[in-house]
Amino acid sequence: MFNNFKNDRPKWFWFKIIIVIALIVIGGAAIPNYFAVTTTPSLNKRIFFIIKSKQIEKLKTGDYVMFSLLKSRLERPLPSKLVTMIKDEGEDSQIKRIGCIAGEELKNIGNEFYCKNKLIARAKEYSLDGERLKKFEFYGKIPEGNMFLVGDHVDSYDSRYFGFIKAKDIIAMLYPLL
Repeated sequence: MFNNFKNDRPKWFWFKIIIVIALIVIGGAAIPNYFAVTTTPSLNKRIFFIIKSKQIEKLKTGDYVMFSLLKSRLERPLPSKLVTMIKDEGEDSQIKRIGCIAGEELKNIGNEFYCKNKLIARAKEYSLDGERLKKFEFYGKIPEGNMFLVGDHVDSYDSRYFGFIKAKDIIAMLYPLL
């Protein structure tokens, strides 16, 4: 009996996915307005519930957020090639995980970034195209209203390169589904 269940595990997995998607489509007060699918390897999670919320004070290290990279980069310019790519694709919303939040200690030692003495990311010297990457440098407590965002993939373009994102520039909180 249990062997049959073990063999049917993939069927149960897809059944659960179909039920979740059906609930999203049907809608309801407790179900988020929509969901996002990330197509890049930047994050290990691929499907997210999106909750439009301005409850920034509830955000914590490890949470996933959506933000506009172009709107939030007024203080620190982005590479022109990246800006062109974002504008050409028409997709400015980015999804990243909060690696470190305001008040927490962020240390940049060499190419490694630590939050509360825990390694959270490593920066690369060169992009996939062979261009030298300018790494964000910081050592100390993250200033109020800022956060350091990271991806899970070594080639993720995140705060390792563009620096802090303002909490006010967060568009939505995300909850990973898969």
